[in-house]
Amino acid sequence: MIKIEGNAKINLTLDILGKRPDGYHEVAMVMQSIGLHDTIEMDKAKEGIALSINVPVAAGG
Repeated sequence: MIKIEGNAKINLTLDILGKRPDGYHEVAMVMQSIGLHDTIEMDKAKEGIALSINVPVAAGG
């Protein structure tokens, strides 16, 4: 099993500069890392791809 942290960031600015010949858009952005992360655990499935998530439910939700 592999266990890693997916660090969070926020975009302070995001400008779309135009469409590139390959169909993607050229962008300019200013990002800031923040002190949050998701913990990602990966393990090889017997066959195909399996996905499960653990998301806490907010109180009253």
